[in-house]
Amino acid sequence: MKLPDFLIIGAQKAGTTSLYFDLLKNPAVFMPNDKELGNLLDDDVCTPRGRGAYANLFKRARPEQVCGEASTGYTKLPDHPGVPDRARRVLGADLKVVYIVREPISRIRSQHHHERYGARISCGIDEAVERYPRFVDYCRYTMQITPWIETFGRDHVLIVKFESYIAERPTMVDAVSRFLGIDPAGDRVETDVVYNASDGKPIREDRLALVHNAIYRRFVRPMLSHGVRDSLRRFLLPKAPGHAETPSTQTLRYIVDELADDVRRLGEIMGSGGPVWNLEDALVTASSAALGAPESSEG
Repeated sequence: MKLPDFLIIGAQKAGTTSLYFDLLKNPAVFMPNDKELGNLLDDDVCTPRGRGAYANLFKRARPEQVCGEASTGYTKLPDHPGVPDRARRVLGADLKVVYIVREPISRIRSQHHHERYGARISCGIDEAVERYPRFVDYCRYTMQITPWIETFGRDHVLIVKFESYIAERPTMVDAVSRFLGIDPAGDRVETDVVYNASDGKPIREDRLALVHNAIYRRFVRPMLSHGVRDSLRRFLLPKAPGHAETPSTQTLRYIVDELADDVRRLGEIMGSGGPVWNLEDALVTASSAALGAPESSEG
């Protein structure tokens, strides 16, 4: 019975989908067609039935392949606690974990764009940040990754900076591959393809009756690749506006003040010699973005 040897655990809107597809280019890697499986979010995965259902997702893997999955819900504290412990109980102490982190203001803008035009929320970004703690909490990267480090050890956790990954995708994919113990295949990466960018994504998937059809979900959907399903959604559904909203100066200041210490501590974990990002510079950049082109909203 095969189960994941590695997990891509987040962060949301930080390039996890691109990394998922980039790693799938490597014949040494197997991941299920569905991203965001989320099996480890529930204690059921620790039961024989739940463990068997989880393993069934990897039954098509060849013996020589390493297995993995990507679920950003695994780093969404405090909403989903206990994931590292379940992962240790089900997958063992040798599990390897990949966590991508993104400059917080850009990540929050992208999450808001994703949620607003996915019909999860209807308010603007300033109200969203004020009303919903998750927008800032999912950027508390030190808080999110610390339980994984405590559970599996620092040498089993690879933290990838989104900005470096996007700038040098083949090189970074090779680094991730070496971390996973497989031969690099970064030369297979299609650098001109961006996966799961929020700009122009289909909105209101609930309008598409097909996705809720029981026959489709049980028999047809598992046979379709993620790429085919994404193309279907893009063809049938209306598209979201292309610009991620920029927070007000007051909201930007709140975000920076809330996350400054976490960013500093993350730098210590990553050995960067200082904060991973200069949030004051990011604040200025975000303010300027309101007058210019939007930043990438890759997820």
